[in-house]
Amino acid sequence: MNERLSSPWARRSDVRVGAVVAVAIAVAFVAWLLVRGGDSKTAATSGRATGPVETTTAKLRALSVELGHPIYWAGPQPDRKYELTRTSDDRIFVRYLPRDVQIGIREAAFTIIGTYPVDNAYKVLQKLGKKPHEHNFAAPVGGFAVYSSEQPSNVYLAYPGSNLQIEVYDPSPQQARGLITSGQVAAVR
Repeated sequence: MNERLSSPWARRSDVRVGAVVAVAIAVAFVAWLLVRGGDSKTAATSGRATGPVETTTAKLRALSVELGHPIYWAGPQPDRKYELTRTSDDRIFVRYLPRDVQIGIREAAFTIIGTYPVDNAYKVLQKLGKKPHEHNFAAPVGGFAVYSSEQPSNVYLAYPGSNLQIEVYDPSPQQARGLITSGQVAAVR
């Protein structure tokens, strides 16, 4: 017998059509993901996602006005330049780099302050702070901060009535918490 046997479902034309449609949908979805993410040149010209680019205090203030809410940072620091990254969902990152370090370097060795839109950020962090392995502490001006014992270099901060969550990253967990407790993390002015 040289006759090839095929499964009964493979002979049904409705299954083959369904498979073709499923593959077409998958290809369209992948294409959408690629276009949505875009490269940095496309993203920068969209008017939303930007960076990483070198920035100034004045440009951070202007972006804050454009967004309609504060952008947080650790204040001006001598011998540092500021790197700005804005994601398509308006997460803002300000990274502090030594003057001789190239913008865009992919090294997690520098302080970063992130500002994210989060509904009821203060309540969200209070709830998070009650979970196992999470630690919380009071921050100046009525703030509430939380960090995980598993990732102590990332500390999250929010203020009552705010829809912004602030993330402070530093390779030193003590430095990350110290930037908050000292009151150094504040809105760009």
